[in-house]
Amino acid sequence: MGDIWIKAEISNFKAHYSGHLYLTLKDEESTLRGVMFKSDAAKLKIRPEDGMKVLVRCRISVYEAAGNYQAYIREMNSDGIGDLYVAYEQLKSRLEQEGLFSPEFKKPIPKYPATIGVVTSATGAAVQDICNILGRRYPIGEIIIRPALVQGEDAPADIISAIRYFNEKCPVDLLIVGRGGGSIEDLWAFNDEGVARAVFASEIPVISAVGHETDFTICDFVADMRAPTPSAAAELAATPVWEIKGNINYFENKLHTRTKGIIEKNRLKVQSLGVERTFGRLKNGINDRRRKCDDIFDKMTSLLRNVTENKRAKLKIAAARLDGSSPLKIMEKGYAAIIKEGKPVRKTADISTDDKIGLILSDGMVSAKVLEVKENGGKEKTVV
Repeated sequence: MGDIWIKAEISNFKAHYSGHLYLTLKDEESTLRGVMFKSDAAKLKIRPEDGMKVLVRCRISVYEAAGNYQAYIREMNSDGIGDLYVAYEQLKSRLEQEGLFSPEFKKPIPKYPATIGVVTSATGAAVQDICNILGRRYPIGEIIIRPALVQGEDAPADIISAIRYFNEKCPVDLLIVGRGGGSIEDLWAFNDEGVARAVFASEIPVISAVGHETDFTICDFVADMRAPTPSAAAELAATPVWEIKGNINYFENKLHTRTKGIIEKNRLKVQSLGVERTFGRLKNGINDRRRKCDDIFDKMTSLLRNVTENKRAKLKIAAARLDGSSPLKIMEKGYAAIIKEGKPVRKTADISTDDKIGLILSDGMVSAKVLEVKENGGKEKTVV
């Protein structure tokens, strides 16, 4: 029988080191030995195990060495539950048992990151939302975007490469990894085991921001913090600048009040000592110390005011400088970033005639086709 479907339960399952899978298919009345060779097993979305009910597509032939019938399995699907859901639950259970979800391995998210790395699609709405929200709430932080595929067969490898890029070549204080919403198939790259292990191995704290609020991926469980959406990740990534200013003012007032209280307390002690006859002969010396206390208080007050004003001025300069160097500000002046196949284009050698490219502007993206490429000294480039 060359091409049939069998509905059965798996028993005696064994994954051989060669990559081949050996098992027994059974129902209430009979059993049939089966084998799935490595080339077909590599395409499985589920992880077979004893007791699992499956539908298999196979051919049946005689295994001459043992003299019995054997099923040579080409395809295998779970019976009754979606394959993606089964694969998701199996990987989730396995990684949880290994401890990858354990709170003890979660790294703290920094309150004031100087640099924030973002791993997402360069053309999606997620990257625009993250940049806009961080630019408004935390303009003193630098945003570094590493574009990555977030959907399709090549997406997991690209996401893993981006995470390793920040850990090995471009250290940042915090990583945001994610994409906008979609179906379970669209989000499946973030249920990949390799992506999960890359997030767990990252020395940089990771915020997972995948899909909508109701979407949960394996990446969410492994990451140091889960955000319900990419926009929420940008809000969780750092303390807003107005709260930082409020904290500075609070501690400034607290320091001033405490310093003044200590001085006043010592002033009262000096006054009480002056009233005592026993210390009358020391009155002149005490008065001198009073004046010194007043001088110290005035100097401390002046110094504190100067330090505060200096810090406040530096903060304004830094905020203005960062705002002026923001990629979005530069784009508003008429510049655009060029991407090809999700990666930035830096030199003419990176593109060729008839290539399809994307131009990222301050308010969106334009798709274009290259008509001609000239190096420096040539005629003006023409792009349609």
